[in-house]
Amino acid sequence: MTKRLSDATTIDYEELQAGMGEIAGCAGAQEAAQRLMDRLYGQFCDSLVLLRLFMTIPYAELPEEDRRFVDGRGRDTNTSHLINGATPIFTLLGSRGEMAAWNDRRASSHFRCIPLASTSFVSSLSMLSRQFESVGLDLGLIDDWETKVVSTGRADQFRGMLHIRDAGIDRDPQGRMIVPKQEFVGAHGVKSVFGFGSGYARHPTLVTLFAFTNETVERSAVEPFTNLLEAFISSTELLVVQGRFFEAR
Repeated sequence: MTKRLSDATTIDYEELQAGMGEIAGCAGAQEAAQRLMDRLYGQFCDSLVLLRLFMTIPYAELPEEDRRFVDGRGRDTNTSHLINGATPIFTLLGSRGEMAAWNDRRASSHFRCIPLASTSFVSSLSMLSRQFESVGLDLGLIDDWETKVVSTGRADQFRGMLHIRDAGIDRDPQGRMIVPKQEFVGAHGVKSVFGFGSGYARHPTLVTLFAFTNETVERSAVEPFTNLLEAFISSTELLVVQGRFFEAR
């Protein structure tokens, strides 16, 4: 039985937590991410417009098709000269929502792979920059990703939640709409948006779960999502450490 997020109980989240064990048997992190999106959407589809899970994956670790996508993004944004094998790519791994096209990560024409090419480039992206700030990631670290993040061998110090109470109104300190795709907000009745962020204790990979809702939801109502994201990270850590983002090696 599906529920609205505003009506969710502790038992609802406990049931989801108990079912996280099935993720441990996945061949790669992408398969696990899609399973998580399917489970969450199946439980709360009355409230959810779209769910998406991203990881920061080095360009060199991406499948060839995704690298070609990144190359195109680099040309379109004049950042090709900043992208190399070690560049972190904010990569869509799992997606589920109202539209059939939203259930296949490869169908995303814009968000499939976002190269974190430089601090200035990420700062130009209102929602992503706010998300990183919400987990305590200084945007200046992006220019020094290898020496300041990768060298530590971990990313679990970056944790937090972005809460956009009204996606059609809320703006960032620069006056920009935090959710830039306002045509998407209007067409699908998006109200509150959440970004849950964390990272791995044994690998310098960030994980972000975005939830776009059709109701106004307070932060406290979805805080249990953070426990589900941590359970996902725990279940997929070995896959990520072994570089099995997309399939077994």
